[in-house]
Amino acid sequence: PKLISIKCTMAAKTLRSHQSRRNMLSILGVLLVAVSIINIVFVIKTHNRNSTTAAYATSPFLSHLSSFSSDPSPSNTRPITSYWWPSVQDGGLLGKIYDMQNPSDCSSKSTKFFVWRSMVNNENDTRGLTAWAHTGASHLLHALTDADKFGEFGHRILINDMALWPMAKGCDPPTRECYFESLTKCKLADVDPIDSPDTSAVAVLENANDEYDRNARTLYSSRSWFRPVRKPYIWTGLPGEGNDHSDMAVTAAALAYYLRPKPSLQKEINERLKESIPANLNPDRTIGIPIRRSDKCYGHNLEGSAAGELDCPPLSSYLDGVKSFLAFDPLVDTVIVTSEDKSACDEFLQLLKTELPQLRVVRNVGDVQQGTGSGTKIDAYTERATNEKVVASALTSMHLQMRARYFVLTTKSTWTSTIAVMARVYGFSTGGVIAIDIGKNSNAFSNFARKGAP
Repeated sequence: PKLISIKCTMAAKTLRSHQSRRNMLSILGVLLVAVSIINIVFVIKTHNRNSTTAAYATSPFLSHLSSFSSDPSPSNTRPITSYWWPSVQDGGLLGKIYDMQNPSDCSSKSTKFFVWRSMVNNENDTRGLTAWAHTGASHLLHALTDADKFGEFGHRILINDMALWPMAKGCDPPTRECYFESLTKCKLADVDPIDSPDTSAVAVLENANDEYDRNARTLYSSRSWFRPVRKPYIWTGLPGEGNDHSDMAVTAAALAYYLRPKPSLQKEINERLKESIPANLNPDRTIGIPIRRSDKCYGHNLEGSAAGELDCPPLSSYLDGVKSFLAFDPLVDTVIVTSEDKSACDEFLQLLKTELPQLRVVRNVGDVQQGTGSGTKIDAYTERATNEKVVASALTSMHLQMRARYFVLTTKSTWTSTIAVMARVYGFSTGGVIAIDIGKNSNAFSNFARKGAP
């Protein structure tokens, strides 16, 4: 009986041991399945993140990081399908400009001004949106550096006059502030009048490059052009010589400051972008084609527009540029096509459909395509086109193009050059912008557009 009892006891222990091992194996199996599920979910989430806005909105400064980065910074979470523009609240050059432009006391005798005067016969000023912005940005850098003499005399505050801005016809008042945030909180009442009896307080430029008394509290601009500065960084207080910092970055910041839309315009741009941009757009696989034609071309017959400035490249040249990028980067799958010229745009879209049907085309849905880039009669060429809709439509095209990595453009156009410069500094691509210039200009700004900072 004892032997039987011992054997029974051993058998029971053996049975329990086998059951225990089976239980352990079952638990291990469950754990392995759980880990596998977690890994699958992680991969799916990572893939989704890689296919949507956060991954493709990474700052250019983070381009060396993996697209799986979980960095929560604002630059890594920009909305790809809705409105985004650099903000003064983000600090950096833009925040510094805002601080310099908005002193604590505008009425102080130590607060100096640079009044941007409109051109003579400004009602017929044919400059378009970015030509105006380029002028404004240039005047802003003049004011911030006091024409390269910041170290000796400090800076001035740029303020524009209240003369008619042709694109703001119908607004009250008809100035740039109809659509864009004010350059400063200071008012024209804070500046010294141009006919002030205190002649030492006022200086007036007849020509943009004239020298002037920098002790004068109020400087009035020339009514013809702007003055390029040679030391655009001296107002920042950063150490280093002129070539130690990027002129392109400070130029883009000045443009971004000038082109800050008011909330109503932001809303309009946002609605248009949401209609136009697919949720899975990948800027790193996108080519931007901002076609500038109509009144830019020699021989146009658009009354009231600016005179033509170039032999506009044939549309086949744009197509050749697209093909070059496809050969360079076979991952490209999308083209963003915008133009103020409807006929040219439609013709180019047909070329794409015929020769490169595999490419997805993104357009500015509801684009007015007013048929001119000039600011005087933008409402005259297209039925039911108002200045307000044209401004919103044009800026939507710029915002759309900032979501591309590769560009085919002409740097003889301030419009397309501005798009490339803004895309280089504030765009959505993580891999760096590359441009093919099919209509070359030869100045510093077109160099920025064509190849970036030196």
